Amino acid sequence: MPLEPNTLLHGRYRIGEELGRGGMGAVYRGYDENLGVEVAIKENQFSTPEFERQFKREASLLATLRHPNLPRVTDHFVLSGQGQYLVMDFIPGDDAKTQLIKNGGPLPEKDVVRWAREILDALKYLHGRTPPILHRDIKPGNIKITPDGRAVLVDFGLAKMQDSTQTATTTGAKAFTPGFAPPEQYGLGRTDARTDFYALGATLYNLLTGEMPADGLQRALNQQALIPLQQLNPKVSARAAQAIERSLGIRPDERFATAAEFISALPDLDEYTAPARPSETVMRPVVKPEPKPEPVASPVPPPPQRNNLPLIFGGVGVLIVLGAIGLGAVLFSAGQLAGEATPTTAPTVQVGIATATTAPPTSTSEPTATIPVPTETALPPTPTEEPPTPTEAGPQATPLGGGLSGQIAFVSERSGSPQIWLMNADGSNPVQLTNQQDGACQPAWAPDGSQLVFVSPCPRKRDTYPGAAIYKVNADGTGSQILFSLIGGVFDPDWSVTGIAMTYLDNNRPQIYLGQPDGSRPIRLSQERSGDSQPTWSPDGARLIFFNTSRTGQPILYWMNQDGTFDGSNPNQVTRDLAVSQPAWSPAGDLVAFVVSQQIYVIPWDARGFGAQQITISGPNDTPAWSPDGRWIVYESWREAANHDIWMMNRNGGEQRRLTTDAAWDYQPAWRP
Repeated sequence: MPLEPNTLLHGRYRIGEELGRGGMGAVYRGYDENLGVEVAIKENQFSTPEFERQFKREASLLATLRHPNLPRVTDHFVLSGQGQYLVMDFIPGDDAKTQLIKNGGPLPEKDVVRWAREILDALKYLHGRTPPILHRDIKPGNIKITPDGRAVLVDFGLAKMQDSTQTATTTGAKAFTPGFAPPEQYGLGRTDARTDFYALGATLYNLLTGEMPADGLQRALNQQALIPLQQLNPKVSARAAQAIERSLGIRPDERFATAAEFISALPDLDEYTAPARPSETVMRPVVKPEPKPEPVASPVPPPPQRNNLPLIFGGVGVLIVLGAIGLGAVLFSAGQLAGEATPTTAPTVQVGIATATTAPPTSTSEPTATIPVPTETALPPTPTEEPPTPTEAGPQATPLGGGLSGQIAFVSERSGSPQIWLMNADGSNPVQLTNQQDGACQPAWAPDGSQLVFVSPCPRKRDTYPGAAIYKVNADGTGSQILFSLIGGVFDPDWSVTGIAMTYLDNNRPQIYLGQPDGSRPIRLSQERSGDSQPTWSPDGARLIFFNTSRTGQPILYWMNQDGTFDGSNPNQVTRDLAVSQPAWSPAGDLVAFVVSQQIYVIPWDARGFGAQQITISGPNDTPAWSPDGRWIVYESWREAANHDIWMMNRNGGEQRRLTTDAAWDYQPAWRP
């Protein structure tokens, strides 16, 4: 049960706003009535005897940490039948990711280097503890910048979920952030202090370029190359670029061995002409970037006669994180608990440093809670083979590498009229699900993936479907039935735990309505005179983002609460200064994908229109949809010979590949939960 605002926890802590939530707990802002200070409170609701023992071990170790660039744990307790709680300093200020978004581009080098030195000093302290403590999830969202400009290394830890493929003793073994994690964190390789240096280097690269470095695992497999930092931002000094690129070595022995060595490689602060001071985060309107050629990565050749993979994955006495319990757990490896040898003289503790941040709630469907700021760098498309001929049996979900798995519903005209089809996420085994005489479009899945809804009649792809009704069908194509039929027509369905949102043409004015899966009559959510359409639900069904032109005369995305109310007299903007359409809210709840001038963008949903990033360059493109783990985006593109096909890419715009190759049009994809 979530903690209710203004309630008193443990007879001492007054609960304030919820700052973030994951699958196993939440973080709240609170007030210590005994000491009269603001605090952050982490709640873990996953309670078993083993997890409670791990929690106590974690809390006791966290409570010993004292460093100016780390938060303090001030209290911890377990409430039987309710949860486990950590109380810590509330750290004010934005995180570095938010500073990057607000600045609208790379941050000043002098500020980034100063923060790097402070974080490295904190890592020097952590790595020097007995046993050594590793953070293992350094990223811009885990570095808070206080109002006086001090960098504090923090960690929500909300995405550190139990890996369902492992036993309970390997909980959190894959708690890291793709893009900021070195290759050894993707498999069973050893992690040590150099793992943290890689993540910090990736963070600095991101803050100085506004773009993510090439993924560590893809680089280890020679599928991607690291773009030199100065190629993306020529203003960065050679000394800073060289230090950061060394920290991003694929093999641990290519990186710095100690924090002190990393610090000495960075520029001295007195090398900058102006005194170091906190950067000013400027709120500025987003200007749509001009399309630019895709950058050509300069390969970083590996040393001769060496293979990356044996060094990364071939280690013995593998270090495994235990009991991350969704709250930044401090736990030892299974081998260490059993008395096995480790690479260091003392066992190494893997820790998520406890704190709170004002970042939006996050999802735990992928290995971490915070998603890197997306970039405009799109990797070349990966060719795929033509899908095989459809079979009578439904496709079986095919897990692929990098989190790619499941099935995708889409509209295809390959059988004549538009119909709903289903294929594997790699484009294989397409099967027709519907056979509507008047066509079927706009598939949208139930939250559990057992059914989907669609729109009919649908003669072809359109922005609106006047006179259409919404139908429901089972995932295998059986049990088709009409669900909503209103004079004027209903379309744009989106299904969540709250219900089915849709656009209703009420006297030719589009309005957002909410219906239920049993077909009960929908109720209006839009204001009476507004023109709203294209609703998309937040992952928890608490909010809707929608498209509107009636308020300003320009196409803008806004959000409303699930009952149609606003936080104020008017809805808050999600976009500004961009001619937007086709919004899709990410499963993590932090980003919204949408289309501008036939290119796909993403933006933080709660940044009031600031921080939009273009993630495609080739096009035209339309109708983006997220994978359930939030790591991939599937979309429609007709960049090749004007043929509309289904494509996919990762959430940063890389690894673009074509999934369908039929001569008929394919469009409106929807990834099955």
